[in-house]
Amino acid sequence: MDFIDTHCHLDSILRKLAIPDYPAFKARFLAPGSEENPDAGNVGAASARYGGCITISCDPDSIDDALALMREEDVHGAFGIHPHDAKAYGADLEARLRAAMADPKTVAWGEIGLDYHYNMSPPEVQREVFARQIRMGVEHGKPLIIHTREAEADTLEVMRREAPRDWKIHVHCFTSSPDMAGKLLEAFPNLCLGFTGIVTFKNAQELQEVAKATPLDRLLLETDGPYLAPIPFRGKPAHPGHIPFIARKIAELKETDVEAVFAAARENTRRIYGI
Repeated sequence: MDFIDTHCHLDSILRKLAIPDYPAFKARFLAPGSEENPDAGNVGAASARYGGCITISCDPDSIDDALALMREEDVHGAFGIHPHDAKAYGADLEARLRAAMADPKTVAWGEIGLDYHYNMSPPEVQREVFARQIRMGVEHGKPLIIHTREAEADTLEVMRREAPRDWKIHVHCFTSSPDMAGKLLEAFPNLCLGFTGIVTFKNAQELQEVAKATPLDRLLLETDGPYLAPIPFRGKPAHPGHIPFIARKIAELKETDVEAVFAAARENTRRIYGI
């Protein structure tokens, strides 16, 4: 059984870990029996092995790095502009994103969305750019990767207005309310919620309730590395090798076997991303 980290920032992970390239990273952190590999056998899934990742470029400076990493056999990519950088969106940047969509290993447009926690771009600009990028993703026939933080009502309004009901959507690093989870799952039947290491945190009871309530066929496993490493790695850079610890926590919450979580998440990854 292999697993895919469906959302990480691989270029940032390599920089945080001070590792020169992806093969060196795999050898040190992901190869079975390697010194720093979190042993999947210790989380109740001895057959679970790293099968690849989707690296996310969501700012202008990471596009070229992501395209270079996608030359690796088991690395796919997604491209979009994060709400923090919505103020930088324009015709030239959109042309670069369109060009990235032509790469055969580009599997989605995103991450895109709204973030009112920091408002690093004005909210009205965020909404305009979010809507524009949904239309671009649909035009290119790509699944959408959605970021939403402290913007539930506006996120739903823009998505319902711009995204086809049957579109493939990954709401990544879900941390919104149970009510928001229910509305998203009902509004978009091909939408999955992504769960990161946050679900293992002791103070994440509400998110744990969302994980318990989310059907197995509507969830994805992701790290958002290098951010949000799960327990027992909190404070260290997160990376795809931490996925088994997220899967174990979800299995515990849902009172099922971790193998069932891996199998469902893997099938959902095929359905949403085609990999």
